[in-house]
Amino acid sequence: MSTYATGATGALGLALESTMGTYVAPTVWVPIMSESLVYQEDKYYSQQLRQQSTDSDVVQNFYNAAGDIGFEVDVNYLPYFLYASRHVITKTGAGPYTYKFTPSAVGGTATAASGAVQRTMSLTVLRNVGVYFGYTGCTVSSFEFTIDGGVLMCNMSVVGLAEVDGSGTPTWLAPSLLGAGSHQVSVDAAGTTPAFATPSNDFDGYTFRVNHNAEPQFRIRPQRNASYVKFGKTDFEVESNLDFISKTEYNNFKNLNIKSFRFESFKGGASFAAATEAIRLQQNRMAYDVYDVSLPGIADLVQASFTGHGLNITGGDAYEIHVKSPTSIT
Repeated sequence: MSTYATGATGALGLALESTMGTYVAPTVWVPIMSESLVYQEDKYYSQQLRQQSTDSDVVQNFYNAAGDIGFEVDVNYLPYFLYASRHVITKTGAGPYTYKFTPSAVGGTATAASGAVQRTMSLTVLRNVGVYFGYTGCTVSSFEFTIDGGVLMCNMSVVGLAEVDGSGTPTWLAPSLLGAGSHQVSVDAAGTTPAFATPSNDFDGYTFRVNHNAEPQFRIRPQRNASYVKFGKTDFEVESNLDFISKTEYNNFKNLNIKSFRFESFKGGASFAAATEAIRLQQNRMAYDVYDVSLPGIADLVQASFTGHGLNITGGDAYEIHVKSPTSIT
C-alpha cells in the first residue's frame, strides 16, 4: 500500500568516503531543515533533418547530482561538511576537539580513508518510508552562514558525482543549537592575527558566504556520471546591517581602508577558548564593496547596509573557520 509522506518522514545521512564516488551507508544522521538534492542530466535530443519539425530521438547523456542542504548549525555535525570542502584542515585537542579550516588552492575533489585532509562524502536521503536516495562523491561547492530568528543557520550547496540507491537506519543525538545570546561580532584593521579586542554592539545580523565555484567534470569512459569536481576561484564576502551612528565606517568604505571581521558563537563557557561547543568565522582582509545608508520611514531606524569583499593576505589566511566540537573525525 502506498504511504503519503510529509517532510516529517524524511532524514539525511552522511558518511565520508575512503574511495571517491564509492557509496558508504551513513555513519551519522544530520538534522536538517530542508534539502533539494537532484539528479541532473542534459539529455541529447536529435534534430535530424527527415522532413519533419520535431526532435527525432533522445539518448542519455552525462549526469551528476547537485542541490542545497539547509540546517541549524550544530557543531556535532558541521565538521563533516567542512571536511568535504576545499580547505586546509587542522585538528587539535582531546575532546572537545578544535577544527580549523582555511582556504586551499587545490584544483579538484579528492578523498582519503583517514586524516585531516579533504574528503568526499556519500549522502543518503530518506524521502518516504523505506524509500532512499543515495548520492556519491559529494563535495561542498559553496556555503552560507547567517542569523535567522536569533539562531545560527547554514546552507550548503553540494555537487556530487552520481546517484545510487541508499540505505540505513536513522539514529539521532539531542539537538545542540547556537541561539540568541551565544553570538558576538568584532571588527578590527586587517591583519594576519587581528586583536578583535572589543565586540561591536551595532550589528543587526551577519551573513558569511564562501563560493568555490565548483563544476562537475565529465570524461570519456564507460560511465555517464561525473568523473570528479573541479574548483574555480574562491569568493567570500560578509553582509550585514549596522545601526548608523557616525560616518567612520562610511569613510573607511570611501577611502578603501581594509578591515577584518570575526563572528563567534559559543556555549558551555564565557569565551571561545573556554567553551565546550563553539564556532568562529573570521575574515582577515576585506574591502567594503558596498556601504549604503539612507533615510527610511518616519518610525524606522537609520541603518547602513554593507557588503565586504574578501581578499588574500600575505603571510596568513584570507579567512578562518574554527569549530569546537565533541565529534572526533579520524
